Amino acid sequence: MLSLAQVVALVDGKDVDAQARQKTEVKNCIHALRWVMAHKKLALTSTRILSLHSQMTKGLLAPDRIGHWRKVQNYVVNARRQVVFTPPIPKDVPMRMQALLTWLLKANDEHAVVKSAIFHHEFVTIHPFVDGNGRMARALSQWILMQGSYDPAHSLGLDEYFAADRAKYYQMIQETREMDGDYTYWVEYFALGLLRSMEQLAKRLRAVKVDGGEWTPKQRQLLELLNKRGVLGSGEICQAMNINRARVNQLIGPLVAAGVVVKEGHTRAARYRAI
Repeated sequence: MLSLAQVVALVDGKDVDAQARQKTEVKNCIHALRWVMAHKKLALTSTRILSLHSQMTKGLLAPDRIGHWRKVQNYVVNARRQVVFTPPIPKDVPMRMQALLTWLLKANDEHAVVKSAIFHHEFVTIHPFVDGNGRMARALSQWILMQGSYDPAHSLGLDEYFAADRAKYYQMIQETREMDGDYTYWVEYFALGLLRSMEQLAKRLRAVKVDGGEWTPKQRQLLELLNKRGVLGSGEICQAMNINRARVNQLIGPLVAAGVVVKEGHTRAARYRAI
């Protein structure tokens, strides 16, 4: 529930006015992902996965559930609290995880995106921890992508893709479970997410610099406003930035010409959205 500005402050080691648990979750994720980036050249092992889980869940779970495979049965439920999937029984978790890691080690001929996608799906299917399985699956799949030379700026965008339509994410996971080991649609969905994250990164880079020239501070402010608020009319931009319509036109014209902002409609009824 923290804003981007609050997360940035926590990254910089500052404190913010938010619930303690939420701050702990963000700090843990920052620390864990930095750890992944520092260890991305190393193979995934049970020991490293358990260590990563300890970093992700420190201060959030009971000590006996941090960095340990689960010893209780858990369930995947839908929004109505109905059980839609029952993971393996606890005693089978270590064996299933070792089998998954063995497959990963031997899958040298598979493309990094395919390996990452399949590992992600099997990990959430095994559901090896009492809590934190989703964030662990995303972090570990990113680890595999980084091993395949994907820039973290690309792979970290997958979180945003999954979060944008969480219902679709869970639907794709469940449908793949019901397809007798056919990962085709899941891999396509996962690969599309990586593509979308790259496109989003490219858009943000274009928003900062196009054709060797940098946008003015006011233009960057306008882009941030559109990214945050969505589609806005000139009047709404005037009010939000405390400027007149002539100034809006002056700022937004070059952004539209560069393809960073799309203009919808004409004259005073025109509305604008960031690409």
